[in-house]
Formats: sequence, C-alpha cells, structure tokens
Amino acid sequence: MALSNISKGAVISYIAIFINIAISFLYTPWMLRQIGTSDYGLYNLIISFMSYFTIDFGISITVTRFIAKYRAEGDDKKVENIIGLSLKIFFVIDVVIFLCLFVCYFFIADIFKGLTLEEISKLKVLYIISGTFSILSFGLKPLDGVLVAYEYFVPAKVMDMVYKVGSVLFVVVALLLGGNIYILVLINGALAFLTQLYKFIYWHRKTNLSPNINYVDSQIKKMIFSFSAWVFIGVLAHQFRLTLISTILGICSNSEQIAIFSLGVVLQAMIWTLSNALNGLFFPKVTLLSQTNNSDEIMKLMVRVGRIQLYLVFAIFSGFLIFGRTFINLWVGDSFSDVYYIVLCLTFANLIGNTLQIAVDMAYAENKIKYITRVGFTTSVIGVIFSMLLAKDYGAIGCAICSGFALLLTQLGYLHMFNKRLCLDIKQFLLKCHLNILPKLVVFSALFCLIYINFSGSNWFKLMLWILLYIIVYVIFIYKRLFNEYERMLVRSMTKMLSTCKKNNK
Repeated sequence: MALSNISKGAVISYIAIFINIAISFLYTPWMLRQIGTSDYGLYNLIISFMSYFTIDFGISITVTRFIAKYRAEGDDKKVENIIGLSLKIFFVIDVVIFLCLFVCYFFIADIFKGLTLEEISKLKVLYIISGTFSILSFGLKPLDGVLVAYEYFVPAKVMDMVYKVGSVLFVVVALLLGGNIYILVLINGALAFLTQLYKFIYWHRKTNLSPNINYVDSQIKKMIFSFSAWVFIGVLAHQFRLTLISTILGICSNSEQIAIFSLGVVLQAMIWTLSNALNGLFFPKVTLLSQTNNSDEIMKLMVRVGRIQLYLVFAIFSGFLIFGRTFINLWVGDSFSDVYYIVLCLTFANLIGNTLQIAVDMAYAENKIKYITRVGFTTSVIGVIFSMLLAKDYGAIGCAICSGFALLLTQLGYLHMFNKRLCLDIKQFLLKCHLNILPKLVVFSALFCLIYINFSGSNWFKLMLWILLYIIVYVIFIYKRLFNEYERMLVRSMTKMLSTCKKNNK
C-alpha cells in the first residue's frame, strides 16, 4: 500500500470527522429542543434496539480479509466469487432478521416497561420505519469491507461524510417545516440505504468486476462462517458495552435517563471517531506483512501508529476532563450535567485501547480473532450484568461506570492476549509508547488544569479561547518535547502534501 494513499485517507478521515463533530455539536442540542427529551430518548432507543438485529455478523471484515489476500495474489475471479457469496449470505440473514423483527413488534410493550403508553405508541411507528430501511441497507453491508480491501479510503470517507451532512440538512429542513420524530427516522434510514447502494455502484464502475452470485463453494463458505462467527461475537460484545445500555435503561429506568446516557454516547462517539480515524487504513498493509512473516516491521508499525494515536487520544481525553463540565452546561444545560461523568467513564480506557489497532489488525489477518472475541465478550457480559443491577437505583451514571470498567478490563485482556498469542513484545510497546509519553502529558495537563480553574470561562467565547490556547500549547509541547525524528518527518511530509494539494487546486 502506498504511503500517499494512507496519508490521503487519513487527511480526508480527519476532515470528515471534524465536519461531523461540528455538525453534531450544533445539531444535537437544537434537535433535542425541537423534538423534546422524551422523543430524543425514543430516537436513540430505536437506533440502539435496531442495531442488535443489523450487526453484519463479522462478514464485512471477513470479506476485507479475503479480498485483500486475493488482490495480493492478482486473482480477480476469486474476488468476484467471494463478493457474490457474501451477498447471498447477507440476503439469507436479511430474511431471518425480518422474521425476528416481525415477531418482536408484538412484544414491544412487554419489553420496554419503563415507557408510557404514548411513548410505546410512538415507538411502534418508529420501529416499522427504522426496521424497513435497516433490512434494505443490511444486504449491502459487505460493500464497506470491499472498499477497504480495494483501498478506496478517500471515496468511502467522502460517501459517509455526504450521508452525514445530507441527513442533517434534510432533517433540519423537515423539522423547520413542522416535521416530527417520524420524519427524522425516515430521512436517516432512506439516506443510509442510498449511501450503501452508491458504494456498490462506485465499486462496480471502478473495477469492472461483478459479484458472481452463482458461485458455490462449501469450503470457502465454511472458512467465511468460521472466521466471521468469532467476529460476530466480538461485534455483539461491543453492542453489549454501549447500545444495550439504552435498552436496559428503557426496561429499568425511564426515557430521561435514556436521553442523558444517549447524549453521553453522542460525545463518546465523537471522541471515538476522532481517535479512530486511522483504523482500517493499515489493514491491507498488516495483512501483507503477516503473510511474509515480517513481525519486526509489524512491531515498528504498531509503535509508530500507537504513539500517534496516544498523542491524539490523550489530547481529547484531557481536554474534555478540563473543559467538559463547562462545555456541557453551555451546550445542553445544567439538567444534563451527569453527561460529563458518563463521557469520562466511557473514554478513559481509550488511552490504552486506541493505541492497539495494529495488533488488532494482525489478529484478524492471522485468523486469531477468537482470542480477541473471548476477552471482549466475557468483559462485556460482566459490564451488562452490573449495569442491570445498578440501572434502577443509579440510572445512566451507574451504567456508564459499569461500561467503562468492562472496557478497561477488555483492553488489559487484549494486552495479555497479544503478548501470548501473537508473540508481540507488549512490554517493549508499552515502554516506547505509553511509559515514554504519558507521565509528561499528565504533568502538562495537570498544570494547564490548575491555570484553567483559576481563570475558567463562563461563556462560549471564553471557552473557545481556552480550548484554542490548549490545542496550540499542547501541539507545541508534544512537538518540542515528545516527538521523535520519524514523527517530525511525518509532520513535514503531511504539510508538504497539503501544500501541494492547495497549489494544484489553484
């Protein structure tokens, strides 16, 4: 994989992410006021509940793995076969999902006992709308894995960005014209389906390949299910950690606690998206290095990417720790002050987890995903059990503490597994990445926090000035005190690339 391709993918990822964050920042509180706390809770509840049925069962990442392998071998015929086979598998799963959703519809009132009769009535309509488009979109899920395998990072990110911006613009117009929560769900569902459809058209035009839906190979099918089954369990574990919490709160608490937790998840998702912009960009490269048994290069790549991720993740976490309380009070009001603690609980473990993506890619490439899945599923079940125990008395905060604790256990389990199963030198990785960076960053953040406490801002203008000052001082500090020669070279090359793009556009 060409470095320039990864660099362009990274740049467009961050551009898309900043746009998405800006939209969410302005759009979420406005939408909350437009539709009300109760409807906002229902909106997030239906999204989380529907996500249980539309998990891609690990087949997308399986498709990515096989296509990356076949492309390295130059075998387009096998690529067509594997895509055709995956589409058929998704169609069969789609039919099963429809039957499950059809049955569940008649038990909505029994499942969500914490909702009022009026909320149940609204939820049933939202269920039908969301379920319809979820089923339509689900059959095209393999296209996400196909675009990654073909290294179409830029167009894939652009498509997702257009979907996000487009859905917000349509929803804003609809709500201004008197629309309601039903229109909101309809617009999001329709645009999600059209985005997936366009991804298929784009891939077909760029490659001149067509899925071979007549292809049948029991051995390949067995390999796909063997690999994807473990990925599915891992994805299910991720669902347990966050999206299931809204359902638990719907059963044990009320729509207000769902709304509070959902706002925390919105902010957590912003942070997660920003800190995971590089995820997926290195998978084809790691697959190639794994096939050539180049473990030294994988270790070097893991340290390099891990350090970059840590700089970014810590900046976001410490920034929210310092400014988060003021931000939330200005953003959505004092009544949602608990969101601050929810976000901190959900993001603390990212200081470890977001630096491990290369090792995770290696586990996928070497078909050792089952070890990751076992760790993730076990810790997620622990988190869910404790959330169910605390949800009634402690609401959203109790669930957030349990979810954060489960996620921290997950990352510690991953470190042990990477050391034992992938034979990666985790001690050396932690030394060069975390232990070499974190102590200095903690001291820096503590000093900045002490200054901010004495001169904190109480309005948007002051807060933005403080955040801008924090970013500038943070960047100067890490560049002068923490960056190694490779990282400085990377900054220079990225700056040169952006300058060249700017000149070409002129």
